[in-house]
Amino acid sequence: MDPDRLHISYAMRQFADETWTGRAERWTAKFYVPNEKIGAAEITRVIPGVTPNPRAALEDDPGLLDRIPRVIFGEDGSLAPAVSALSPVLLLLLESVRVSEAWRGKGVGMRLTVTALRRLAVPGTVAVCYPAPIHDHGPDEPCSYASDDPEVRRPDEEAMEKLRRAWEQHGFRPIGEGVYARRIEP
Repeated sequence: MDPDRLHISYAMRQFADETWTGRAERWTAKFYVPNEKIGAAEITRVIPGVTPNPRAALEDDPGLLDRIPRVIFGEDGSLAPAVSALSPVLLLLLESVRVSEAWRGKGVGMRLTVTALRRLAVPGTVAVCYPAPIHDHGPDEPCSYASDDPEVRRPDEEAMEKLRRAWEQHGFRPIGEGVYARRIEP
C-alpha cells in the first residue's frame, strides 16, 4: 500500500465544562486506507488568552495529557516562558497517537499525525507533544515507567529515545521535562 494514499477523517468534541464551551476541543484524527483503520491521534486545541486556565481544566479532564499541561502552563493558566517565546495564537496538544501493529515502524503514523496537526492549525499555531509509549493498564496496576528496576524500565526508555528522535526529525524541539514543541503552519 502506498502511504501517500492514506486518508484522515476528523471528529471533534467540546469540553462539557461551561467555561470551556466554544473555546477548546478534543479532536480525533483517524488514519485509514479503504477497509482498514491504520491508527488515530487525539489532539486538544487550546487558544491562549481565551481559554480560561487550561491547566486547571486539563487537570479535571486530562485524557492522556498528564505531563504536557504542567510543563506548558503556569498554575494560573499562563504560558510557560519556553512556550510564550514561540508566541502561539493556538496550541495543539497531541494527546496520543496509536498505530496498528502492521503499520508500526514505517513512519506512517508520524507523517499522518503531522499532516493532521497542519490541517487543524491556523497561522501562529504551536504543536506540543510528549514522546512516550502508551501504556494500557488499570489505575491500580503498576506502570513500568515508575519501576525501580532498570530492566523493567529499559524497553520504555528505549522506545522513548526512538520516539524523541523521530519527533525531532519532524522539527519538534524539547522545551522541558521531555515535552517537545514546534510551530506548525497550515
